[in-house]
Amino acid sequence: MIKISNIKIREYKNKFIKKTNLGKKKYNYRRGFFLEIHGVGTFGIGEAAPIPEISLESLNDVEYALQGFKLALEGLDYDVSIKELLLLSRVHGDGLPSAMFCLESAIYDLFSKLNNQPIASILKANYLNEINVNCIDSQNSLIDKSISKVIKIKIDNSDPVKIENKIRAVLKKCNDETKVRLDFNGRLTLRQAKNIFQILDQFDIDYVEQPFDCKNLDAIGKLKKITNISIAADESATNLESIKNLIEKKLADVIIVKPTLVGSFLDIEKINNLCKKNFIRVVVTSSFETQIAQNYIIHLIAALGITEYCGVANVDLFSKSNSIRMKNEISIDKLLGKK
Repeated sequence: MIKISNIKIREYKNKFIKKTNLGKKKYNYRRGFFLEIHGVGTFGIGEAAPIPEISLESLNDVEYALQGFKLALEGLDYDVSIKELLLLSRVHGDGLPSAMFCLESAIYDLFSKLNNQPIASILKANYLNEINVNCIDSQNSLIDKSISKVIKIKIDNSDPVKIENKIRAVLKKCNDETKVRLDFNGRLTLRQAKNIFQILDQFDIDYVEQPFDCKNLDAIGKLKKITNISIAADESATNLESIKNLIEKKLADVIIVKPTLVGSFLDIEKINNLCKKNFIRVVVTSSFETQIAQNYIIHLIAALGITEYCGVANVDLFSKSNSIRMKNEISIDKLLGKK
């Protein structure tokens, strides 16, 4: 229990080190809000950053929801429980996943600090002490390619020769056991995909992510008939209903979960359980938010017991830190209190 003394909402506009893909388009900035819930001697912080042209809610929608949550708590003169705050977050975050994600993360962060325990342990009593993180092909990667176990390569063209050369060039900097993930951000046609997949069998491909536009589900079905390479759904997998549809139609071997698109921990847990039941792999990734959201996503992964190599806290986005990690893992207990 804690008495809430203040709620602060701050809008941010952070410039990327270099233009960064959010879906098909590249952006110079990441925009969103920070919400702080202050109690006596401590506070919890969350981040809401709807993804441009992918999230259904706008920045204005999110701000309205956060302001509503703030107004509901202002003037309360008694101690509140985590259960009460979570119920309130569901009222004001309903239908707005990035707002729900922000509210829950701020609440869990507050009680994590209050009780001096990891957020993951509040979400689930049995949580992973360490999560696995994939490397990313970027000069700003936080994981050295030479020790990477899984590396993600974003592909910005549809030329099979250029793609083959790109993969070879990246793998020269990796060890012999590195698995490759290719992300096309929905840019391919079925004909292009057929030509490209012919050259991929020579590599250790972990999966190919979102080869087609998110609405072109028929193309995925046709592609899966001619390849054994795993297909991952990203932009096609935005919520529980869309993921149920993909699973029922057998259109995905891997589901990429972006928490800011799904919202609540309960919904993310439902997705994880549904995928487990149907033997579908789950990989959780950030949407290139700041450290605030990424820290919470790390705890979500740990709480859900996901051992896949996930895409979080693996690249410098907004500043040059030069802090290369010589590990593919992140320790949960070492994150306690870190913001």
